[in-house]
Amino acid sequence: MPSKARQTSISDSQLQRVIYSLWDFQQALSAVSFITNEFDFNGEYGTHEIRRYRSFEANFIISMARPLEQTRGGTTLSFKAVGMKLTAREKQLCKDVLELRRKVIAHSAEEEMHFRVQTHELSEVGEGLDGLNVPLFRFNEWLLCSEDELLELELFLGRLIQGLGKFLYKLAQSEPDRLNKYKEPDSGRHKRDGGDGAR
Repeated sequence: MPSKARQTSISDSQLQRVIYSLWDFQQALSAVSFITNEFDFNGEYGTHEIRRYRSFEANFIISMARPLEQTRGGTTLSFKAVGMKLTAREKQLCKDVLELRRKVIAHSAEEEMHFRVQTHELSEVGEGLDGLNVPLFRFNEWLLCSEDELLELELFLGRLIQGLGKFLYKLAQSEPDRLNKYKEPDSGRHKRDGGDGAR
């Protein structure tokens, strides 16, 4: 019996990217929602606390950027392929997140470094310490995104998840066999079942 013709032009590798992008965007949304619900932009935080929030921000940036970056296999998420059209503002948000990922989170580009170093003479502390200087370092201990930006990104991520979900639902109706699969890493790493029945 001849195989049923595909209803979509998306390749298998692109489909895998769409599926994993859904997970990436879900992770990003979870991290952003944690920040918008818990962080007080008018509050005061100690270094340990603010770095905890920055770790969530870093996770959101990395997770959201993953589908948009060119992979070694050559696939990126194509919004056109899944029937989504981004607005000019949404395209700018993607660009901004990629910029943060490339220059601040994944790498420390010199043009994006933010710190202050001051030396203090130890003679001010006590006798017998004349001529000795101690450098004191201060780094920018605050979130990279503003509250308005995070709220906007939270809504955008919700739209991305909804759009991918809609595409995959339609594919499940027309070509269900393409979604009945189990994919595991070629490297053999990270194969543990997380409890949600990945296998």
